Amino acid sequence: MEKPFILAAHGDRLVLASLRTELERLYSNVFKVVGATDVHGVLDLLDHLRSPVAMIIGDATTIGEVRSHIGLEASKVVIVAPYSDVATVHQRLTELDAHEVVVSPWSGDSLHDGVDDLLNDWLALHTAGESLVMIGHRWARDAHELRDFLGRNHVPFRWVDLDHGDEGVRLLDGAGLSDAKLPVVLRAEGDALVAPNIDDLADALSMHHHPTRQYYDLVIVGGGPAGLAAAVYGASEGLSTLLVERDAVGGQAGTSSKIENYLGFPNGVSGAELAERALAQATRFGAEVLAPQEVTKLSLDGRYKVLDLADGRSVSGAALVVATGVTYREMHAESLRALTGAGVFYGAATTEALDAAGEDVIVVGSANSAGQGALYFAKFARSVTMIVKAADLRETMSAYLADQIEASPSISVRVQSRVVEAHGEDSLEAISIETKSKVVRLETRFLFVFIGAEPRNEWLGGLVAADDRGYLYTGRDAKNEGWPLSRDPMHLECSVPGVFAAGDVRHGSIRRVAGGVGEGSTAVQLVHRYLASVH
Repeated sequence: MEKPFILAAHGDRLVLASLRTELERLYSNVFKVVGATDVHGVLDLLDHLRSPVAMIIGDATTIGEVRSHIGLEASKVVIVAPYSDVATVHQRLTELDAHEVVVSPWSGDSLHDGVDDLLNDWLALHTAGESLVMIGHRWARDAHELRDFLGRNHVPFRWVDLDHGDEGVRLLDGAGLSDAKLPVVLRAEGDALVAPNIDDLADALSMHHHPTRQYYDLVIVGGGPAGLAAAVYGASEGLSTLLVERDAVGGQAGTSSKIENYLGFPNGVSGAELAERALAQATRFGAEVLAPQEVTKLSLDGRYKVLDLADGRSVSGAALVVATGVTYREMHAESLRALTGAGVFYGAATTEALDAAGEDVIVVGSANSAGQGALYFAKFARSVTMIVKAADLRETMSAYLADQIEASPSISVRVQSRVVEAHGEDSLEAISIETKSKVVRLETRFLFVFIGAEPRNEWLGGLVAADDRGYLYTGRDAKNEGWPLSRDPMHLECSVPGVFAAGDVRHGSIRRVAGGVGEGSTAVQLVHRYLASVH
């Protein structure tokens, strides 16, 4: 395979020459660098390049003109701007759908720092080639579950739909699996997995890791922002730290297409990117991460917290941080449950989202996650309709998101509405919504649900006090729930000494990514206090 390209585009020939020289110095061993001074030159290059374009980097004017002609969803986009224009360019990043701004002229490693992580992210997603190919039917629920699992765990794969074209049939025939139960996963090693479940697939990909020891200073359950923050701070401060996540690191936030109000990312950051960087930090400091792995039971052995794992093993911790977050609640209508994974999806379902190109998409919910999803789908769907129970988006959504939704020509909002029924045999064909006492039918093949939140703490077995919805009491709230010590529970400490809660699973939490990160890092400081008190 030929090298992928970095395309430099700048209207100033001197800046372009300097940019190409620096990019070739830094990246010519992996990428081929090409350049153009205007939009026509860029479009001509894109028409003739045989390898993919990993990044397009240039001035805002040229990038904006290119954007008006073609989409650049598969490429990373970086704007080069003089210092005097940086503030203005930052305000246009969402419009340009760019990932980063680099100040010109650059010095030292400033260009490298601005693009290195982006290129590494691109390589991680695009260099796997044909290492994993999944073949199945588009609307099969079991295929959706596997695709969602791989997508959320950032495992590159190629999906081949048997309902479109004959490639899937040819691949199955070539593997001698023409009559096999679907889905089928073909691996570069030459073997195949026939109708695997998630555990089978994780085992085949060597994703199931086992703890290296029986005892840890700190065990964290849940790999969302709160859990990842606790892992970073716990490991960096010398605690033997284990994080256990049952699905995919990043949690609910990891499926967000763009988080624009997180401190330090003026052009926004995807939940997946934030989670990947946090995971890299945690493991660099020595934290162990088990994902996917499920905790099935908590028991207490004196001061130690014993966790039973789904694979039959158990681990013990001197302190425990519960950061299991919440999950979207399934809608009650039986017709909706029957079509889950076949047009009805919970959360962003990013592996399915690109299939919605040119389609009419419906998003249910009015929280930030729903707004982020709607804006993401609007990039390639024909239309996006939001179904909102409230009378106004701003009742539950950040103003910046509501403003962007109202400004989008392809997004419409139906307030004071709810979904009452789904229609379709093998896959979703339409939904019925009740809006202001009238029932209206909307044709759609894609319904993405972002409503309701249920804490994920059934494995605690009632040992830790929670409110009537399952959110864990901490601090003052935990004191009256069977607290056994003469001292008061610390701010994030639960009704069991040495057990702490952080993030969305905690009663009274803020429900924001930054809030989860703050609680996760604060919990580690309290863990230190607890460990000092019992040793």
